Amino acid sequence: MSAAKRFFTREQELVGSIKSWTDSPFIGDDCAVVADGVLLTTDTLVEGTHFLLPQIALRDLGWKSIAVNLSDVAAMAGRPRNLLVSITVPPSLDKVAFRELYEGMIECSKIYGAQIVGGDLTKGKALTIGITVQGQVHENGCMLRSGAKSGDLVIVTGDFGASRAGLWILLNQLDSAKDFSHAISAHVHPLPRLCESWSMVRRTAGRGALMDASDGLADALSQICRASDVGMDIDLEKLPIHPETVAIAQLAGADPVDWALYGGEDYELVGCIPESSLKDWVDDNSFRVIGVVTAADEINLKSGEKTASQLDLSKCFEQIEF
Repeated sequence: MSAAKRFFTREQELVGSIKSWTDSPFIGDDCAVVADGVLLTTDTLVEGTHFLLPQIALRDLGWKSIAVNLSDVAAMAGRPRNLLVSITVPPSLDKVAFRELYEGMIECSKIYGAQIVGGDLTKGKALTIGITVQGQVHENGCMLRSGAKSGDLVIVTGDFGASRAGLWILLNQLDSAKDFSHAISAHVHPLPRLCESWSMVRRTAGRGALMDASDGLADALSQICRASDVGMDIDLEKLPIHPETVAIAQLAGADPVDWALYGGEDYELVGCIPESSLKDWVDDNSFRVIGVVTAADEINLKSGEKTASQLDLSKCFEQIEF
């Protein structure tokens, strides 16, 4: 069985069906690349599914709703330009709270050079935020999921599992929450890795593969393998996991490696580049090597030289249940 057929979650099977139904050549990456190098992407956050109130402050929620969409643009190494914001407003949200939500959106947008240009408002039972981003392909190229080749290095930004750890702290309302600022910030105030992606595309001129890990590191690895028809050897000892994530996982009785692979919402970048592109890349290199691309049709999780296991995609967070 080829990698293209093997690495599917139920959600990705549905996306594949939608692509077939619509006969669209644009579906398959974090953004659609349409005429004149325009990038388009959209994402929706639903109360009760993607966030819980009051575990997240409304200003942080506003920031996060923009940041997670800008992360999709970063996954293509693009430049964000314009934003459309659509909000379903529940009766519990008053005008003061609504402004706090918007202030977070405005702050994130301005920092990363994007502009809110319109949107839609409606009423409903649950707070729902839908963001559409229009961006532009970087002048040095566009990164896709399909560009990985055997022998490439697998590289990542940041650390993994911290958002899942932060969520656990917030849900359990521990008095020691102040001691876990990194994990909580990773969950409520993610940083889209736009500068890192621009650095990568300048270095590679678009040769390689890239996406973000919004649905978990395991999901990102599998999607790159499927799109590129390759496999990977991933060294578990090289996975960047913050000490706070390890400590919180111990409190929760969980495996921090599982949180790193399957926890989701880390919004870090996962890429594959030729080893030659990494040579002498020092000044603006924010990536770490965690493995190598292979010609096999499997993703092996290794501990040093020994194969420990393979990915279990059933552990990934999925938006759908059918």
